[in-house]
Amino acid sequence: MEDKCRVLMRALDTLDDVFYVYDADGRLAYWNTRLNELFDKTDEELDGMTPTEFFVAEDRPDVEAALADIFERGWTIVEARAETTEGPVTFELSGQLLTDEDGTVLGFSGTGRDVTERMEREWHLERQNDRLTEFADLLAHDLRTPLAVASGHLELAAEASPSEHVESAKEGLERLEAIIDDIRTATREGTLATDEETVDVAAVARAAWNHVETGGAVLEPPPPILIDADEKRLLRLFENVFANAVKHGPADGERVTVRVEATPEGFAIEDDGRGIDPEDREWVFDPGASRADDGTGFGLYIVRAIAEAHGWGVSVTDGTGGGARVEFDLDADTTGQ
Repeated sequence: MEDKCRVLMRALDTLDDVFYVYDADGRLAYWNTRLNELFDKTDEELDGMTPTEFFVAEDRPDVEAALADIFERGWTIVEARAETTEGPVTFELSGQLLTDEDGTVLGFSGTGRDVTERMEREWHLERQNDRLTEFADLLAHDLRTPLAVASGHLELAAEASPSEHVESAKEGLERLEAIIDDIRTATREGTLATDEETVDVAAVARAAWNHVETGGAVLEPPPPILIDADEKRLLRLFENVFANAVKHGPADGERVTVRVEATPEGFAIEDDGRGIDPEDREWVFDPGASRADDGTGFGLYIVRAIAEAHGWGVSVTDGTGGGARVEFDLDADTTGQ
């Protein structure tokens, strides 16, 4: 038994994370050598220390609250900063209550993981998204004034002398308006936090279908599919996928049929239109990507942004009827994207 314990401690000493065990009084009882290295303390100095002693004063209240969580509900996760031999480090700290067979509290164990780089990446990404959103708002504001003036003059020109050229110019300005709206949406949908609740995908799909110019297209009655999602965002997602399916309908002019179905991973939206070529599937979610002359190129990009805001994965494959199939994986890990 003694040999097994020695092997276990040697194994813990190989970890990059800090491992610790505190007793029922909240005093440090066991740890791996990573803790010695990071805080330049001997075993004698570490023995009996309290958790808050390792962290900067501003974060100690959060650590104390996390300790209370451990003894009240049995576990916790908290982030706290510390000055270490490797410089300032942000730790993600876990804690799990330890009890014996009769329920007596023995203490708690956990790990401290260095998440400094991840926090910095998230901070820079948040600032980048803020700047992008601000730029999109300014761009929309600055463009809409001359667009409104141009539209007014075109209306007068159309009244004075109707022509195909005037109508074409009006359509071009309307497309610019659509592009501006989609750019603003694209910069917001993936960055704003979602307000999730249990929603029925079928109800959202039916509502979205009524918001899209579907022409002769048909939506098969979708089955009930309950998921946790932001209903407004999900509505926009369905509107964009439906609009894309209708726009890229069958090449022979036949009406397109769209259906929604549950999958083991989440749900899928499928049509029997022309589909998407395999070599195009890598970029169809990129901003500005469009195969249609009157497309803005932001429809599927917004779909991906909304999906990733929920933590979902999204991909395109072949539909069973020869068209396109957009699949949503609700359990995908999108943190590395």
